[in-house]
Amino acid sequence: MNRRALSWMVAVLLACVACARLDGEDPAADAGLVDLPRVIDVQPPEGEADPRTAFRVAFSTAMDQGQLVASTGRSESVAIVPESTVDRAAAAIEHSRLTVEERGLLVAAAATIEDAGSALTVAPDAPLAPGTYYLLVAARLRDPPGHRLAEALRYRYSVPSPRAQVTLVAPAPGSTAPANLARARVSIASGEGTLALTGPKGVVASTAIGAPGPLELPLCRPSAKTCAPLEPGLVYSLTLDGKPIDGTSFTVARCARLLPPQASVRLGVRDTSLVADVQLDWPSRIAVRASCGDGQCPEGFAETACAPDPCAPPTAGACRASVRLTGLAPATEYAVHLDLEDDEGHATVSESQRVTTLSPLPTVVISEVMASPPGPTPRSDGEYVELWNTGKAPVDLAGLTLTGPDGTARRILGSAAVEPVPLAPGARALAVGTSFDASRYPLAADTLVLRASTQRLLGRGLSDASPPPFVLSSEAGIELSRFPGSSAPCPAGASMELQGASAWECGQVGGSPGAPP
Repeated sequence: MNRRALSWMVAVLLACVACARLDGEDPAADAGLVDLPRVIDVQPPEGEADPRTAFRVAFSTAMDQGQLVASTGRSESVAIVPESTVDRAAAAIEHSRLTVEERGLLVAAAATIEDAGSALTVAPDAPLAPGTYYLLVAARLRDPPGHRLAEALRYRYSVPSPRAQVTLVAPAPGSTAPANLARARVSIASGEGTLALTGPKGVVASTAIGAPGPLELPLCRPSAKTCAPLEPGLVYSLTLDGKPIDGTSFTVARCARLLPPQASVRLGVRDTSLVADVQLDWPSRIAVRASCGDGQCPEGFAETACAPDPCAPPTAGACRASVRLTGLAPATEYAVHLDLEDDEGHATVSESQRVTTLSPLPTVVISEVMASPPGPTPRSDGEYVELWNTGKAPVDLAGLTLTGPDGTARRILGSAAVEPVPLAPGARALAVGTSFDASRYPLAADTLVLRASTQRLLGRGLSDASPPPFVLSSEAGIELSRFPGSSAPCPAGASMELQGASAWECGQVGGSPGAPP
């Protein structure tokens, strides 16, 4: 080969080397003369991750920020991806620009550059669903001089299913339970897993958690004649998948509970529902049931969460509960009883109470008006309007109003009643002002006296000679009854009484408040 040909070949080789230096790897790096950038820390470490975890990648040197965060404002070189798309996503992020379809492979996350490009944090826009995810770092990342990462990286994470939210209802947390406790009652808000009652000697009982709601953990076999799985003096608590649940421990007493629960109940009746206020001597599950003939009868349930001392004598009213029963028919008679069941295997049924639900539209009329009371003075302290329930069901007087000539509807009760104020069928009640003196009349002990918010009826009281007309209305504004007023005076001290459907006549002196004419 001649010298000229050799010179030409050398020039070609040098040109090729120059091109390789522009388009390929740094030959100095290939030769080990330059430290390539690398990932020096990843947080959190591989393994289990919280659904709201933000992932942080730290580099050995500052990296090209244009590659860390794309023009979309997100990172397309450091990404979180679900396991199902990890291979496709890993190949996609090695490109300088992702397509719309490729971006859909990544978990949407905000990207934040830190320390002038030495670290990047990616935080998912929404909590990660349970499953397996990978944090990918693309090998195409470079530092400003152009040195690339040595390799693409993957970090594997597992987001577990949310732990069940469990509350111990009975025995009450921190309390002392009887030695013959047969079940634990819990409330499940969410989640799944295996729930167990565990003591110093291991698991006493366990069950799988299903749907949210109340759950019973039986401690004894159904066929067992006796039940004593717990040891006095020891502490027990709930565990979920073997892990203790805070706030669910209780101690076992040396005493057993051998008597069934006892209760007293007060029923507050409305038109289509009732509320049973129950006082018990021992924590129990309560069922309120109303008789209804054939078909599905209305029921209401409640659980107490009290903690009497099992070694102390029973105390009436130690536990309280309020049970609401809906689905009743208005103006209908029911027999209502309680079913009680404690956690030691005792059950009892209370005696029935007969109640009648309220009439939906009060069957109340104005039956007597005392505008000119007998002495002594001040005579206005004896003014009253008698209300009479002419129907066959109790009515609720709470919310009824009287409207006089000034057009102002005034409640017959000075303050809004939280509970119903029932008036039995055929019974009578008195609507009065706050200054009313009940001692002026021989009222029966059970006569309802409904005091308004004003000192006198209708604000200014009733005129002796010519009492004005006024209207009795329901809370919804429906007119129930009307007093027409009168200009014909009655004898001093006599009231005006309803005779028949609408006729008004002078009654006896002294009136007949709370009683028929």
